Amino acid sequence: MARGAGQSNAAGGIFHVALFRDAREDCGIVVFIRSFFLLLVFMATLAVNAASPRFVYFGTYTRANPHASAPASKGIYVARLDPQTGALSAPALAAAASNPTFLARHPALPVLYAAAASPDKGGVVVAYKINPETGALTLLNQVSAGRTNGTYVAVSPDGRTVLTAHYSGGYVNSFPVRADGSLGECASHIQHTLTGTHPQQNVPHPHCSDVSPDGRFAFVADLSADRIFSYRIGAGSALSDGKVAARVKDESGARHLAFSPDGKRLYLVNELGATVVAYDYDAASGALAETQIVPTVPPGFSGRRWASEIAVRPDGKFLYASNRADDESIAAFAIDAATGKLAFVQRTGGLAQPRSFAISPDGRWLVCANQDTNDVVVFEIDAASGKLSGPRARASVPACICVLFWP
Repeated sequence: MARGAGQSNAAGGIFHVALFRDAREDCGIVVFIRSFFLLLVFMATLAVNAASPRFVYFGTYTRANPHASAPASKGIYVARLDPQTGALSAPALAAAASNPTFLARHPALPVLYAAAASPDKGGVVVAYKINPETGALTLLNQVSAGRTNGTYVAVSPDGRTVLTAHYSGGYVNSFPVRADGSLGECASHIQHTLTGTHPQQNVPHPHCSDVSPDGRFAFVADLSADRIFSYRIGAGSALSDGKVAARVKDESGARHLAFSPDGKRLYLVNELGATVVAYDYDAASGALAETQIVPTVPPGFSGRRWASEIAVRPDGKFLYASNRADDESIAAFAIDAATGKLAFVQRTGGLAQPRSFAISPDGRWLVCANQDTNDVVVFEIDAASGKLSGPRARASVPACICVLFWP
């Protein structure tokens, strides 16, 4: 009997184990089906997002329009870009504003920031909530930014700090960002003092302020000082420990900055010298080490040098820089993956003071603002060569000087 009982127990044990294995297999099948379904949903979402139009915002001058015959700008405009064809919808007024010269977006919230002007407050920074269906902007709040209109606004990667640079006035500011994306009062106001020898460098001119990918350092390109300054971003968005991170050749005119997507390199476009400087970036110390200088204008160029914008394609393979005045063009460069150094690829002309441009998040389109002809043009970027082709589309935007994609 004992043996029989043992046999019975053994059989029962095998039976229960078999049931357990079947249950595990069924569970695995269910998990697989669910995972496969979620993958399909994810892929479908990506496909929808890839095919869905993107909003493109345009910052403008609303004062002192250089062309009296051009329609007056009323503020910030928005259009939809078709990611398949590059077509732009007719730009519409997203928000009335005074001199919304430069725009930036929050990294996580549907919030847009503008450096603008106020008749009774001088310069202001304005926070807007974005309507994801229409692109319209609703005022969240605005805070004073000192006595002059800002020429640049940037948001830290963690979304906690907004920076402004004030070409006129010679100072930089930092502002804390609240949970809803609205702005707190100015946390730091830093007056620059250095000047240079070029006539355009007679007073301090910080032209842009950007934030390192880890959010620890603020970098400021100062056109008059021919320097990049760095500041630590501390509690409450306060800036401290100011120092010279890099110095460029006299009369270069440091203007705008662009980090590589991997955060290992920083690139500077110099307005007066029409050059791009490549730096290796040490994230631990915030130090910059110069590796290369390349011209944005053709060899032997003898006209006025007046470079403006710089951007790196989201995949980190190509860099673009624009020129104004006597060489109105966008220069394209290939980025060496190992060294970060630049190799000239192409120069695209036929522009009219290309003050600003932006690259779509998928890296396929470049939208450029022609300030002097009051319009924007769309170029297609070849993924393999980095070359621009087009324009594929054109739209009217009065006195456009800034381009921003969202999301």
